[in-house]
Amino acid sequence: LHRLRQVREMKGLFYKEARSLWHFGKTYLLMLVIFLGLALYQSTDSSGGAVWMLYPIFFAGTLPASLIGDDEKSGWLTYCDTLPVTRRQIVTVKYITCLVTAAAVCLLAVPVVLLRHDTVAAMPFLAMMAPVGLIVPSVMLPTTYKLGATKGRVVYIVMLMVVAGVCVLLVNLSKESGAPATLSPLATTAISLAVFIGSWALSVKWFEGREL
Repeated sequence: LHRLRQVREMKGLFYKEARSLWHFGKTYLLMLVIFLGLALYQSTDSSGGAVWMLYPIFFAGTLPASLIGDDEKSGWLTYCDTLPVTRRQIVTVKYITCLVTAAAVCLLAVPVVLLRHDTVAAMPFLAMMAPVGLIVPSVMLPTTYKLGATKGRVVYIVMLMVVAGVCVLLVNLSKESGAPATLSPLATTAISLAVFIGSWALSVKWFEGREL
């Protein structure tokens, strides 16, 4: 009976998340079509083509996290404390939503990449897609759950700049040393998924200890 009640609670949270995503992200569907079309038109060998392809994946990773700001403004997070749901469940639903949205956009982007390149030439780019979709919420969500949407967004931007700088440094070092610049898509996906799981655990800990 307890397990059945937990399932019903999670279904309710997923329903709320889906409705919020639809309300907040309807215009994103049009943006997704436009950007994927631009990526198909412009070669992904160029920096412009890479931007057209990665931006939808990047934005998909921020969508569920951005909804936390609306949750705070509407009083949803405070209201949840009066419901028979735990903060762990709230965080878990948010992370699963991030995982599903990132996976969906990556799957839509893969055919576009393969239409522009053969499989071997597309491998380095495919290796970037899953990390972008997973690392963005992995960095964004813990700070948001700890500090709130406004302060968390500022910290997230700073951390993102640091991560980007480290990535550029590693790429430059790999070029100088002659080592491969990228790992396989499977390796990068596994690493980013491990970071994603660690981020979930941190978000749960910080959100459970936060005073709303």
